[in-house]
Amino acid sequence: MKKKLIALLLCLAMPAALAACGDTATSGSTSGGGTSSSAASSASKSTESKSESTASSSASSAAGEYEKIDLNNDVVWGDVGPDGSVPAGLDDVMLTDEEVEQVKAGNYKVAICYHQLDNQVNQSKLQATLDVFKELNIEAVCTTDAQSDANKEVNDLENALSLNPDLLLSMPYDVEVTKAAYQQYIDAGIPIVFMENASSDFEAGKDYVCVTNSDSYGNGKYAAMLLAEALNYEGKVAMVYYDADFFTTNERDRAFRETIANYPNIEIVAEAGFTSIDEVGTVADGLFAANPDVDGVYASWDIPASDVITSARAIGRNDLVVTGVDLGDESAYMIASRDMYVGTGCPKAVETGKIEAYACARALLGLDVPTYLVSSSQPVCYENVLDAYKICFNIEAPDDIKAAWEENK
Repeated sequence: MKKKLIALLLCLAMPAALAACGDTATSGSTSGGGTSSSAASSASKSTESKSESTASSSASSAAGEYEKIDLNNDVVWGDVGPDGSVPAGLDDVMLTDEEVEQVKAGNYKVAICYHQLDNQVNQSKLQATLDVFKELNIEAVCTTDAQSDANKEVNDLENALSLNPDLLLSMPYDVEVTKAAYQQYIDAGIPIVFMENASSDFEAGKDYVCVTNSDSYGNGKYAAMLLAEALNYEGKVAMVYYDADFFTTNERDRAFRETIANYPNIEIVAEAGFTSIDEVGTVADGLFAANPDVDGVYASWDIPASDVITSARAIGRNDLVVTGVDLGDESAYMIASRDMYVGTGCPKAVETGKIEAYACARALLGLDVPTYLVSSSQPVCYENVLDAYKICFNIEAPDDIKAAWEENK
């Protein structure tokens, strides 16, 4: 944990960030085209001044015109999966008692091949899947971590195939590089449940069972809303995005652009892409050199967001406001410390892991499975970071995150 991020003096230098989550709805629906909603709520509170009292008055007035952030969100905002299908959820893949017994009697084996397991979201998701597998007597014959290396994932997939699994659960790092390896499973008649992405050359319901995901659009939407709120609804922002044909991050980025467009006083002045996490620091350095007056930055997930923050600190931009997607211990600590990373849209990892497990079980029994399955997004900011951590990962936040939150009340 990077304790140095806590410095309270930095917080005092960035009052705009302190206002994050200042205009939220703690229960109820938000306007938009989600597939489900809660009861409406009008809970809100005024935000701190970004500069002078007149600016604060204007910002408070503007805040009332915009959609509020529901910290208890259960809406799925994304309207389409990679195959064009309407999203379904956990309730759509639950098993009857009789089906549970059938799965247990099958003594099934599943190979699990991840693209990366270096973050809290994927680790928690995997554990939730394994917990359900244990309940259903499904054996995970292997669990591999490609470490963000498409060629390594190809090797992992080929090795997993040699174990003769009844089904493959996998997240492709690069759909083109890994396509031939997945084709071997298709040719062998082994069902595939994809996580987050699938090659457009494969047909859902035929070549593979389904794609599972969190609500990627919702995650990007909340990253935009939290950034707008932290900036008091005005300023120049930039995007540091994953420049690849990857449905999940593409949806996050699309949602960010479309949501920011709702704020007439916020302008996206630059978009800088990266294809490898190792490039982010250089990309961010170039971004700040070309746009020294940028007020906020969105990153496609929290790890590149951390690199953006490192670059900003190096040039003294401690007033920068940053949001992204995903939640890990480092990003949760920054949020709890009221630091530069003010909020995120986080996948509900445990719920998604359960969805993946039950989708696998239904596929093993030959039952119908919706071709796109998602969990709803969890907006996270200082106000709810401790509760959100528990919701997303089904465990309490670590003590140092709790302590940081208490110190910054």
